[in-house]
Amino acid sequence: MAKKLWWSNSMVLLFLLAGSLSAAAQVRPADFRMLDKLAGTWRMKTKLGAVVETWSRTNDSTWTGRTWRVAGPDSTLQQSVELVRRGNEIFFIPVYEGRTATTPIRLKLRVLKEIGFVAEDLQNDFPRKVMYRFKDAEHLDAKVEGKRDGTIEEYIFPYQRAE
Repeated sequence: MAKKLWWSNSMVLLFLLAGSLSAAAQVRPADFRMLDKLAGTWRMKTKLGAVVETWSRTNDSTWTGRTWRVAGPDSTLQQSVELVRRGNEIFFIPVYEGRTATTPIRLKLRVLKEIGFVAEDLQNDFPRKVMYRFKDAEHLDAKVEGKRDGTIEEYIFPYQRAE
């Protein structure tokens, strides 16, 4: 009776499993519809007012978002965002008010599921990673991570649907 090498069978199984997991985590353009949950206005109360984020679908391959800081009757636009499907990829493209750099920030969606998405560009300083997670139909957490001036920064925005 020939001896089987246990590690060779285990290694083959491990490689197959790892390959299937990475394939399952890929973002598919057909999943773009999962972003429909973003539609509308989201609000986070702060000590000095609120942060308001609005999302609308521009066309079948683009979502447009805007983030405002609201204090009393005054509001200031903080950023504009596009979620864009280009070919087989989807990108999160923020434009920060007052930013003078000419190169656009493009974070590629790495994960897109019914509960949210993760977009990242690990070569970018800030933002490096953006995550949106739907807790339920009325609650959305947005998390932004990155590095500025050598310091790692993380911001969490616990939004509630405003409509």
